[in-house]
Amino acid sequence: MNTRSYRRIVCAVSAACLPGIASATALTNPGFESGLSGWITFGNVYAEAANPPQFVPNSGNGLVSMFGNFNGGFNVSGMFQQFVAAPGESWTMDVYSRHFSGDAMIGIGAPNTNWAVMKLAFFDAGNNEIGSAERTVLDGTFATDVWHDNLPINGIAPAGTVRVQSLLLYLQPAFGGGAAHFDDASVVPAPSALGLMGAAGLMGLRRRRTTT
Repeated sequence: MNTRSYRRIVCAVSAACLPGIASATALTNPGFESGLSGWITFGNVYAEAANPPQFVPNSGNGLVSMFGNFNGGFNVSGMFQQFVAAPGESWTMDVYSRHFSGDAMIGIGAPNTNWAVMKLAFFDAGNNEIGSAERTVLDGTFATDVWHDNLPINGIAPAGTVRVQSLLLYLQPAFGGGAAHFDDASVVPAPSALGLMGAAGLMGLRRRRTTT
């Protein structure tokens, strides 16, 4: 199944594609045109302006470069934004990824060589991670010098959820080199199924009232 077919299916079942439901990303500065503004970062994360051939944005003039911390053991660099969330809500995340042939990630990825993921993580009031969804978006098996339009991930907030984080992470088991580039991230929230059923009921009631 190709990416377009997958997205048609996602749209068919996602509230983000329904009339009256916002489909714009909830992220601040999703294309990194304003550097790292709006993002919380840790480890080696850098905003980069367009500077071919190494730094070639997917769109606009900015992107993010991320690599490991080279501390001898397993380590993570990353960035995230977080939002208020409620149980039953559906959250969808997507991002474009690339690595430059002059500083490519090598190897076959998790768990022995470097890999990068996008992740949705749900937290309760005690700051405990109680649910997540993630996908590998880059490792040494990905072609270099091209932007990869990754398939989106979808997570449903479990009972007890009070907030969600949308994360981009670079995982380094040891001293593996290479850098991951990210651009044009998106995070789209949708109401819970119960909320949608209630909204659908109200719409039906309004239609009945206008025809009586």
